[in-house]
Amino acid sequence: MTFWERVEILREEQNTSYRWIAAQMGVSETTVSSMRKAGTEPRAGEAVKIAKALGTTVEFLAGAGEDEYYKKYVLLKSALRELLTTN
Repeated sequence: MTFWERVEILREEQNTSYRWIAAQMGVSETTVSSMRKAGTEPRAGEAVKIAKALGTTVEFLAGAGEDEYYKKYVLLKSALRELLTTN
């Protein structure tokens, strides 16, 4: 999973927007959009601001500890899908 995929998961979980993340970072939404579209990890300072806005760490966004979090995410998503399709 990439930096931006992890950002997307947290953003969705927190029901927030990239506009809000950009505001927390003190940059424009266009700046965040450009970083995402480039598909590369942001510079260290930008990564710190993104992590702070999402209440997580740069280490998590960069991939440390990904396996455990991702497993939980997949299990929860699967359970939710099952609940929604059986009712």
